[in-house]
Amino acid sequence: ARQAETRSAKGEVLSLEWAPGEAQVDFGVCDFRALGVVREVHCLVVTFPFSNVSLAQCFWGEASECVCEGLKAVLEFCGGVPTRLVFDNAAGVGRRVGEKVRTADTFMRFAAHHGFPFSFCSPDSGHEKGPVENAVGAIRRNLSVPMPRVDSLLAYNKRLLAKCMERAGKDHCLKGEPERQLFVEDQVAMAALPAKPFRAV
Repeated sequence: ARQAETRSAKGEVLSLEWAPGEAQVDFGVCDFRALGVVREVHCLVVTFPFSNVSLAQCFWGEASECVCEGLKAVLEFCGGVPTRLVFDNAAGVGRRVGEKVRTADTFMRFAAHHGFPFSFCSPDSGHEKGPVENAVGAIRRNLSVPMPRVDSLLAYNKRLLAKCMERAGKDHCLKGEPERQLFVEDQVAMAALPAKPFRAV
């Protein structure tokens, strides 16, 4: 009987519902030609599953300072703070040891400064991270092909947020409503930005 229960449990599909203002975060990698040299770039992707809008920022690494600087740019672009952030893994945010994640001090200060709750996907739980995995792949395919040529990642990142919003010109795959219109609901649900900006150093 126990094996049958296990088999039926493995065959079930868990559908996750996302409320407006909730976001999921992950890194992806792609190649850029920077000053004539091909280098690996780490792309921080923040996706809002309710609207299916995804925003990205690129860095040379995945340190907690990169996570905080990328999130800061995304939150300022959105004009608010998500109601919850769910991270695919602990890269840049902390270090996973078994079931627990020990968060980095810089990220903890950033989260406290902005007042958002955060959590991490469970290990070996692919169903929990579908939206952000899809967003990482879509941004890599649409914004990194052909290979970008950059002189400055800072300048590239300023243009990148607008490029991401250009991608949101279609209808949501499940809801049939325009993604940009649903993203307005995401923005309305967000909390206000703090009065003073966070310095990710």
